[in-house]
Amino acid sequence: MALSPLIAAYLATVNPTERGMVGPETPQRPAGAVIWTVCADETRLAAVRALAARLVEDGELVTVLASLPQSNDPNFQITPNTKAATRAFIGHWKPDIVVWFGGVLDASTIFEINKSETPILLVEAKAAEFDLTAGRRVPGLMRSLFSSFSEILALDAQSAARIARFGVAEDKLRTTGPLEDGISPPSYNEAERADISLTLGSRPKWFAAHVPLNELSSVCAAHRHAARRAHMTLLILCPRNASDEQEIVTRLRADGLTVACREAEEQPRDATQVYVVGPEEGIGLWCRLAPITYLGGSLSDGLIPDPFSPATVGSAVLVGPHVNTHKAHYDRLLTASALNPFDTTKNFGPAVEALLATDLAAQLALNAWDATSRGADATNQLVSLVYKYLDGTAY
Repeated sequence: MALSPLIAAYLATVNPTERGMVGPETPQRPAGAVIWTVCADETRLAAVRALAARLVEDGELVTVLASLPQSNDPNFQITPNTKAATRAFIGHWKPDIVVWFGGVLDASTIFEINKSETPILLVEAKAAEFDLTAGRRVPGLMRSLFSSFSEILALDAQSAARIARFGVAEDKLRTTGPLEDGISPPSYNEAERADISLTLGSRPKWFAAHVPLNELSSVCAAHRHAARRAHMTLLILCPRNASDEQEIVTRLRADGLTVACREAEEQPRDATQVYVVGPEEGIGLWCRLAPITYLGGSLSDGLIPDPFSPATVGSAVLVGPHVNTHKAHYDRLLTASALNPFDTTKNFGPAVEALLATDLAAQLALNAWDATSRGADATNQLVSLVYKYLDGTAY
């Protein structure tokens, strides 16, 4: 691809601190096909692992090589950021395909890959990230960058529309949504689930997962509010820390609530208001038993369980205003209207009540299923494209 004099002049002025050089410590290229995946950050690695798993399942002799802008992990390479470093990287690894994850585009690297005639796929292309591309205001730069890609999978329709404005051919551009990131539904014991389900019966219930001690009073207040509207509502409560379990049971009983403790081998009865379970056995069982799951920590420090865990098994996700972990999964569900956020402790109880009393929980669960399974469809499309460019290559 011939660059305009203006773009070439811009690239000549760029003098970054060189990274990603091939050195004596760089491993040898493995046998078989090599797919080089360029990741903007570690959040993309889960999708890379899912892609690799799919290819391995199909019995392909293929190595998925992941690179990051910086990493101390020897399992990942450093993404080269200059023409010389990129040329050496390609010469050493001889990738059959490059998959560029994310819309932050590095002109020096991309143009050098393109000169090597290695196919480049841009996946999870997001409009908001294009604005972070260095030199984007140089006339013709963005058009040249997008024309460097053999295929482009846009994250959403808005991003696809912006890419199309740069002259990308219609047959090279498609909207797929986010890629699968390899999360599996949380594990559980089916025989145990069936047994406890019989014990609990059809009474209304909700699950508070990984609740820190400082959120206990808020969870109890929300439960009392919901129980006034939905008779016989049961709260299944799992502390964040096993060491807090006995104190939680003591405080709940002191507050006048009827409690059964799983660790003490107490069975929930019809009169039981709170069933305290331990965190060591995971949340997979309880997410499947309760149609609503509150993510503990979202009222305080934001250290929440992964919202995909309940979402993948059909439990509607209820979350407070603070989310500092699993942000990508939270954002995906929020965008898909697949969880129910509330902003203050005062609105916690009404939020539980609304999910217990209406079809909202079922709708959230349906939206969540769509949001979490859509990634598998996007990954299927990417795998098909990989095979398209590997087709006919002999190893």
